[in-house]
Amino acid sequence: MENKKFISNDVFLGFFCAVFAVIFLAQALQFPDQVRLFPSLALVLALILSLCTAGIGCYKTVQMRAGKADYTNPEMKKRPFLILGSIVIYVFCMQNIGFFVTSAIYLPCAMLLFGQRKVLPIIVSTVSVLLFIYWLFVIQLKVYMPSGFLF
Repeated sequence: MENKKFISNDVFLGFFCAVFAVIFLAQALQFPDQVRLFPSLALVLALILSLCTAGIGCYKTVQMRAGKADYTNPEMKKRPFLILGSIVIYVFCMQNIGFFVTSAIYLPCAMLLFGQRKVLPIIVSTVSVLLFIYWLFVIQLKVYMPSGFLF
């Protein structure tokens, strides 16, 4: 299926984010010397990632116009909304249930949403991430994670 008018949304998203990164980078360069480094590095990274996204979008556009790929699948268009909805539910539940319990539920669900179907990698990844976060933030940095009525 050839579609000569198709332009991937990633092209628009990449260039839109790149423009904002450049605008904010110009503002960050006006900061005092002591605080300029981190925002500048973060915005340069954001600019690079935005341009990569635009490049991937251009590749998708060429593939679609040549008839080698179909990016009009309705399932692909629903996924960002499902992810956004799941993140909103995650944040709401984190405040009420607690960070670790909510994360233990959310991480496997997110992996299933992204297509991981093997149980062992899901369990190992979830446990590893939660243990690392617990070790880093609770034990090492003494930061209290959001707690709810469960933990």
